Amino acid sequence: MADSETRLERLAWPEVAAAIESGKTTAIIVVASSEQHGPHLPEGTDAMIGEGLAVRLAQGLGNALVAPVIRPGCSDHHLGFPGTISISPELLVAIIHSYLTSLRRHGFRQFFIFSSHGGNFPVLDQMVEQGLPSDVRVVTDLGAFARTMLEALRGFGRADTTIPHADASETAEMLALHPELVHMQHAERGFVGEVGLHDLQDRGLKAISGNGVLGDPVGATSEMGEAVLDALVELLAEYAAPSTNV
Repeated sequence: MADSETRLERLAWPEVAAAIESGKTTAIIVVASSEQHGPHLPEGTDAMIGEGLAVRLAQGLGNALVAPVIRPGCSDHHLGFPGTISISPELLVAIIHSYLTSLRRHGFRQFFIFSSHGGNFPVLDQMVEQGLPSDVRVVTDLGAFARTMLEALRGFGRADTTIPHADASETAEMLALHPELVHMQHAERGFVGEVGLHDLQDRGLKAISGNGVLGDPVGATSEMGEAVLDALVELLAEYAAPSTNV
C-alpha cells in the first residue's frame, strides 16, 4: 500500500488487511450528498469536499482509513433543482449501520463519522440521542462547521455570515481540490441574509435562493480553499481525539 493512500476503495484487499494489521483500525465515514450547488459547482461537491477532508484527516491521524463516502444524503430541500437525489433519514441510518457492521467484521475498532452536507446533521444528532456503541464517535455540531468555514475566509477580507452553500468557502475548497470542475464564469451571488437549517428544510432552498446559492462565491480562490480545508481538518482532529460524541 502506498503510504499516502488512505481510501479503502482505492486499495486491494491485501493492502487493506495489511493496513489494519499495522494498526490502521480507525475508519472515517463521511456522510455527504448528491445535490445542486449553484450554477458553477457540480452535484458531487459535498462528496468531493468530504473525501478531501477525510483523506487529510486520516493522513494526520496516522491510524485511520477512509471508507467510501456515503451519498446521496438527506437533500429534500434541494429537490427544486434538477439533478438532486435525496434519500430518507431512515435509509441513511440503515446505510451507516451497514457500514459499521461490515467494517467491524474486518478488524476496524474505532469509527469516526462526520457530514459534509448540512441536511444530514439532524439525522446524525438523532442517532447520538438514541445511543451509539462506544466505538463510534459522531460530529453533530453544524454550527461549528459553518463558523469554522466562514472564519477561515475572514483572513482574506471576507465577511460572509449565512449558512455556507455553494458560497465562497465551498467554491474555494473545490478550487483547491478539483479546480477543473469549477466554472467561475457562472459564479454569482445568492441569498446573503440570515436563514436557519430548519427554515431551509421546511421551505425548500429554491424558495429562498433562486440560483441555489447561499452566500457569494464571487472572488473565491484556491488559497482561500486551502485555508478553509486546513481549518476544518484541525476542527475534525479535535473531535476525533475525545472518546465522546460532539
